Amino acid sequence: MKGWRLQRMTWVVLFGLNGMFVSGCGGSTDIPKGSVKKVPVSGVVTMGGKPLAGAEVYFFTEKFTGFAKTNDEGKYMLAQGAATGLNKVYVSKLEGGATASLAADPTSVLDDPTQSMIANQSQSRNKRKGPKQLIPPEFNSEQTSKLTIDVPEKGVKDANFNL
Repeated sequence: MKGWRLQRMTWVVLFGLNGMFVSGCGGSTDIPKGSVKKVPVSGVVTMGGKPLAGAEVYFFTEKFTGFAKTNDEGKYMLAQGAATGLNKVYVSKLEGGATASLAADPTSVLDDPTQSMIANQSQSRNKRKGPKQLIPPEFNSEQTSKLTIDVPEKGVKDANFNL
């Protein structure tokens, strides 16, 4: 009798485990409708072949704007990534230090909900009189930039721009 119970329990456990493997153990990896898939993007911004330090870099689509600030070597990493697909890119650097201030490490603001607010404030700053824009018009605003990049599903580590 004990042998029969052990055999029955073995089958129950095996069928139970099989059901878990067939149905999957985790949640769906699908992106909810209306959400934007974001992937990591980093690169270097240069102007005239030299690293551009302290510049703001924006990747934007109709649904999402990614933001970063370049370090002394012109390197940047978008804090919340960029939307996959075609992104328009612009770079801004204002003379006199009147740029949005983020932490030196852009990853420290990954969950900062004010990121798009900072991007929008910078766009309106570009329209007001004030500090001088150091970046040529064909690269420095959402309306005039000629820079684009197609961001693949895996992200980009070498999204480099020479202005």
